[in-house]
Amino acid sequence: MLRKDEQKEQTGSPGLPEAAGVSPLLEPLLAIHSASDIGWLTDAAMTAAERGVGALYGFLYLGTESGELRGEEPASPQRIGSIARVTQTLGVDPTRLAIDPEASGPVAAALRDGKGSSTTSLDAVLVELPDKQVEKAQRKMGVSDVWIVPVEANNETMGVFVLLLPDNHTAAIGTAEVLGRHIAVALANLREGDAARKRGELDAVRWIHDERKFVEELGIEIQRSARHQRPLSVLIVRVDGYVEIRRRHGRFLAERALRRVAATMEDAMRATDFLGAYGEDGFAAILVEADETAAANAKKRYSDTLQKLDLSRANLPGLELTFSCAVATMKQGGSAAEELLAAAEEQLDLGEEQVA
Repeated sequence: MLRKDEQKEQTGSPGLPEAAGVSPLLEPLLAIHSASDIGWLTDAAMTAAERGVGALYGFLYLGTESGELRGEEPASPQRIGSIARVTQTLGVDPTRLAIDPEASGPVAAALRDGKGSSTTSLDAVLVELPDKQVEKAQRKMGVSDVWIVPVEANNETMGVFVLLLPDNHTAAIGTAEVLGRHIAVALANLREGDAARKRGELDAVRWIHDERKFVEELGIEIQRSARHQRPLSVLIVRVDGYVEIRRRHGRFLAERALRRVAATMEDAMRATDFLGAYGEDGFAAILVEADETAAANAKKRYSDTLQKLDLSRANLPGLELTFSCAVATMKQGGSAAEELLAAAEEQLDLGEEQVA
């Protein structure tokens, strides 16, 4: 997801457009809020763009961890056929493209200001395509204006909705902005539903195994290692000063940073490692078959990876994190999960190692 640098007041209900624009949007909005997954939400958003705003086409682009905006594909055969016609004209499927917000002025303006922005050139949005190719396709489709509408709710910007408007249109961009807010609320509800279904094993903030699941898995691995007399270690990583980070930057931005740290640690994992959330501000990894030497090497591997963490690519510019890292190895004959974790925590409390 993307996060706005400057907080705005919470919008609450996405609202409805002026009276003249209510009726065309009511039925499509119902479909948006009834969507069962992203594909059907994209489908409903495209229908709403056509019926409620008078757009020729609408394309939904959602944020990724890398900071790009990735196109979403609709679900129904009718909408897939519509995309196929655009693809034939444009020479590329717009739902399979990525948008770099920093390379597109109109997209950057929409994300920065939280308002719809417009351009007369589709190539200002699809910057990776040749200008002449886009201009020719735009003329053939009869597109005169391109609107970029932020998809945001409760100060959380999730992406943009790109609308292609025909010649001599009379639509108001404010109606499209309302549509963007409804899409965002529906998307947030979908994601919350997915998280709720997984919450028995996944941490709702960090999107990795929760602490309960981690301790359960650690107990299983301790029993296995003791039975086969094989080494086992754990690693704990703590984000330094997390409470202060939340106070200064807000909960949403702080939690996004934690998710970025989790994704970075997953990249450093071996296939046999098991990563979980630990406490409010930390992470723990089970290092299977790792004696003291292997645990030290693992700690260096994770530490080196965290040193390269670039939060600016996750739309978190200016936020710098430091981490404390420690490992503990199971004693011969076995240890309880709590004992092994306590040994690692003791090293953290002693300030064994800090990663910048």
